[in-house]
Amino acid sequence: MKSRINKISFIFITSFLMFSCEEPSSIAEPFPINEINFDYLQGSDKLYISARVSQRYMNSSLDSVEVLWSGINAANANDTLKLFDDGSEGDILSSDNIFSRKILNSNSVIANVIPKGAKDSVFLSIQSVFKGRLIQSDVEFFVLGNIHPKIGSIVLPQSVDRPSSNADPNIVNTIKFTVSANASDANGLEDIKRVFFRSYHVGLDSLMNNGNPILLLDDGSGPNGNGDLQKGDGTFSRTISIAENALVGTYHWTFEAQDQSNAYSDTVKRTIIVK
Repeated sequence: MKSRINKISFIFITSFLMFSCEEPSSIAEPFPINEINFDYLQGSDKLYISARVSQRYMNSSLDSVEVLWSGINAANANDTLKLFDDGSEGDILSSDNIFSRKILNSNSVIANVIPKGAKDSVFLSIQSVFKGRLIQSDVEFFVLGNIHPKIGSIVLPQSVDRPSSNADPNIVNTIKFTVSANASDANGLEDIKRVFFRSYHVGLDSLMNNGNPILLLDDGSGPNGNGDLQKGDGTFSRTISIAENALVGTYHWTFEAQDQSNAYSDTVKRTIIVK
């Protein structure tokens, strides 16, 4: 009986020694930079860059976060810009560990400006400093894709007087004027599919022309055509006729541009009064 107890004790001690001599397994600390995002805000021509960054890494606290921005060429010398987590400079929520910034796409702010017409990719990486230790992410690329068109200046009268009735019932009096809208597209004017407006009568709470868009053209057909003066200059025009039987009142004309990818510009509203 004594021999059996000694044998069991020996096995237990041996197992304990073997277990004690094993190397302790280390838990890998996750990389502190993730969820890197980029958006090109076309309406304001700004870049929005964000990344989620841990507050501590390798027992060190976070000091700062920056973006290394290369623009459309990964070989460019970087623009180095600080990202924020305090609700400033375009950061959405403070203290949520998402460091971000809105950056004006202008050579007064960055060297690597996204040029008009760029359709390819942009390149950036995020670096953070933890008590003097520099940690940098891999270079990320984002495809710009299609850029929406824009409506610029619009020319039309604020009011027009409806013509009086003609004494001859076979003749309808009309007045004419030209409406024009400037449109642009970073992908080139050839990417603009159409420019148009819709007419809404405020008093009647109703869309005119059965709600169909009224097209403006950039065909250079002149006063004897659609009213556009110069072809391909980005100014889209049309001669509008107001007849003696037109409905008087206030109209809202809403202008839009559409590109070949069927993306639309922001709408621009103008008011015209027919008296």
